[in-house]
Amino acid sequence: MDLEFKSIEELKNRVMPALRIRVRELRNEKYSVDEDSLWEYFVRIWQDKKNLTLVDLVDDVLNAKID
Repeated sequence: MDLEFKSIEELKNRVMPALRIRVRELRNEKYSVDEDSLWEYFVRIWQDKKNLTLVDLVDDVLNAKID
């Protein structure tokens, strides 16, 4: 099943549950981060990639490593 999004905002809304989970995890590790800043970080990473799926995006968010 292919999902297509009509806007970046629609995509953000679909990824938001994963962003909230990851922000909560990072805050528990004492990082200061919010959903919007994390979203902007990933948008920069994803902009040059092709054929990303929703699963790819959620996986990136949930498994992001902070150095």
